[in-house]
Amino acid sequence: MASVNELHQKYPPINSYGVIGDCHSVVLVSPEGSVDWGCLPDFDSPAIFCRLLDVERGGYFQIAPTDGSLVGSQRYLHRSNVLQTHFASIAGEVVLTDFMPVEALSAWPYTGMDNNTCAKEDGSCHSLVRIVECTHGEMSVTMKLKVSPHYAAAPSEVSLAPNHLGALISGGEQHVALAIVGAHLLPSFAMKVVQEPEEWHPTIQAQFLLLEGERLCFVIGIGRTAQAARRLLENELPRRNFDAELAHTLHCWRTWLAGCAKCTYMGPYAHWVERSALALKLMTYAPTGAIVAAPTTSLPEDVGGVRNWDYRFTWLRDATFTLYAFNILGFTEEAHAFIHWLCGLSFADGEELQIMYGIRGERELTEQELPHLSGYGGSSPVRIGNGAAKQKQLDVFGEVLDCIHLYRRQDGFERYGEALEGPLWAMMRSLVDYVCTHWQQPDYGIWEVRGGPRHFVYSKAMCWVALDRGIRTAERLNLEADLPRWMAVRDQIRIDILARGYNTSIGAFTQSYDDMALDAANLLLPLVGFIPPDDPRMLSTVDRIMEKLTDKHGFVYRYLSDDGLPGDESTFTICTFWLVDNLAMQGRVDEARALFECLLKSASRLGLFSEEIDAQSGMALGNYPQAFTHIALINSANNLRKAEIRRSEYHTDPVIAAFH
Repeated sequence: MASVNELHQKYPPINSYGVIGDCHSVVLVSPEGSVDWGCLPDFDSPAIFCRLLDVERGGYFQIAPTDGSLVGSQRYLHRSNVLQTHFASIAGEVVLTDFMPVEALSAWPYTGMDNNTCAKEDGSCHSLVRIVECTHGEMSVTMKLKVSPHYAAAPSEVSLAPNHLGALISGGEQHVALAIVGAHLLPSFAMKVVQEPEEWHPTIQAQFLLLEGERLCFVIGIGRTAQAARRLLENELPRRNFDAELAHTLHCWRTWLAGCAKCTYMGPYAHWVERSALALKLMTYAPTGAIVAAPTTSLPEDVGGVRNWDYRFTWLRDATFTLYAFNILGFTEEAHAFIHWLCGLSFADGEELQIMYGIRGERELTEQELPHLSGYGGSSPVRIGNGAAKQKQLDVFGEVLDCIHLYRRQDGFERYGEALEGPLWAMMRSLVDYVCTHWQQPDYGIWEVRGGPRHFVYSKAMCWVALDRGIRTAERLNLEADLPRWMAVRDQIRIDILARGYNTSIGAFTQSYDDMALDAANLLLPLVGFIPPDDPRMLSTVDRIMEKLTDKHGFVYRYLSDDGLPGDESTFTICTFWLVDNLAMQGRVDEARALFECLLKSASRLGLFSEEIDAQSGMALGNYPQAFTHIALINSANNLRKAEIRRSEYHTDPVIAAFH
């Protein structure tokens, strides 16, 4: 494997990218002003920009000073997902403002752009707007646009508009319109198409000089047909007021944050919590309420290795954890939308329930490899789709039922004039009954191991959660249920876990029954209420994990046992946040805070996290940004705040009650 410096000469660090989106999809923007990843108009659309996965073949959209040695500094505009990249030299300064227009951020139903000229039905509302402005002196700027349709597997054709103020790019049944606003005012503006021999994807290039106060606006629009893209270029994009759309988009993001009237987090990490909330909102799919685990595919967990997966789908586990975080902050529309999406999934009973679905509820997520792409830093294969969709993971039953239980506890149904009775309760009851019958079976576990099913302790504990939440809901609302059976099975699961899942010789809950391996997933046991955080078995489990499953910084590996795949793993950031939670709940507040702040130092300059952190180099690894990680940050900030309050009130370190 290349050294870190050699790697980053070709591929920017994963967490160096800024992320913008419109709750349909996102794009990743590098400090060099280059959009290196983009699936438009939707999260699961084939990528038209994928230089992040192949620096030679992949498409990109770069706007930057012609002097290529200048690297920009990035920031988000206050309380928004609008990104600015600032370039400065002795001669002048330019600011690149990137955003994807939104009309409103109501979670469901999505209303689309409020624009009579926008053809909502063909996807043309969803656009990428890039405004470059000289704020001091003068600077020569170069624009390069290389569209590589269908993950660079399909050739593309470019036709420039007659006035050279736009272009159409088509290939692989994908159609892109580029419009340039303001170029007619610049005598220096010139655009051309460059195509190297045997190159499938022509590059559109434009070079121009900006003087102080001058600006250009570049807009990418997506048409689902060639005719729609042409309408965008000739009629719709030139008529839009992008300054007004920028102002409105800023207003939407800020209104969404301000609308959280019941936000319970007012602690010292408010900025981090806010950025995490904004990142999570970016990963919601507005038309359906689904939530993706991450907006990227195949960013490696091990550079040069095979642990490269597609995360642009909705794992029920990840989505329900996201809703926990939103609920902590007082956002309820997202939970409302997700539960509507959940109710619309096609499954007759627990046997047909999948662990993950497409963002529209698709069941078939066939895993494929793209051998023509070399992968980030040579990490191959690049994959689309995910074969784990067919795995049986029993923990998902507990997570789905816990999500609905939490929503009910926070009066979600009453708030929207709905009731839990009827089809939703029938679904919940069928899931509980399924767990009663199948909890003793092995499964593939939360980490989706590919080395065969086992009796994972965390999966069994979440089966207990499924029974517990079903029982509590039925009792609270006096709903029809076989409570004697449910209670008996709940007690049986608990006895079984404590007898076979806790290894007295090592003093810890283990990864699976009759095993010696540790698993960081067991840090969730007190968070879901299975066991008190101060139970001696949990205290010793935390100590063993800190001794055996952490790196020199105290960051946590999810496990170190064989999972059926070659290569090594790095520390999992979400697992380290779980350790923070446990330390806080055990009253070890100073240790918890120190570890939490150490984690914050590993974030990107924009406050974003990927999935993993390399123990040796500190590199961010895995898909980015990762919803799981930002969920855990919000939860840990909240648990730390509660621990600090309890210690202040009682002048001691009391154990904090379980999360539920």
